[in-house]
Amino acid sequence: MYLEFLQKQACKKKGVWVSGIMIDLNGFKQINDNYGHSEGDAALIIVADLLRKSFSEYGVVTRYAGDEFVVMLNTTDEQFIPELIERAKKNFQEENQTNDKSYQLSASMGYAVSNLGVETMDDFMNRIDKQMYQDKLVYYENHNRRKG
Repeated sequence: MYLEFLQKQACKKKGVWVSGIMIDLNGFKQINDNYGHSEGDAALIIVADLLRKSFSEYGVVTRYAGDEFVVMLNTTDEQFIPELIERAKKNFQEENQTNDKSYQLSASMGYAVSNLGVETMDDFMNRIDKQMYQDKLVYYENHNRRKG
C-alpha cells in the first residue's frame, strides 16, 4: 500500500515533521444500503476526484480502508491545514449542488502535525483518526445518522 511506503520513508528520517488528514465519509453505509454497491462505488470515485481536487497540490491522497482516506501533506503549517479542510468541504457542497444524485456526499476530517522523533507513526495515525471522529460527532449532532 502506498501509505505504508510513505510512512516508512518518513520513519527513516528521525525527527522529521509530518502532517496528515484522516477522512471518513458520512452516511456511506446508507448509500450502499439504499442504492446498491455499484452506486457506492460510483460515490467513492466522485469522492476520490473531490479529494484529489482539494489536496493533490499539497500532498498525496490514499484510500485507507472502505470509505476512509488519508492525505499525507507536504506542509506542516497548522494555520493552513484547516483552510485546506474547509476548501475540501466546500468542494463536497458544490458537488452536491451540481450533481443529480438523490443523496448528499460529505466527509468528516481530522488532522495533526507530528514530529516523528517524538511520536510513532502509529500514534500519529491514531491521533488524526481521533480528530476525525470528533468532527464526525459534530456532523451527526446536526444530521440524522440514518439519512446520512
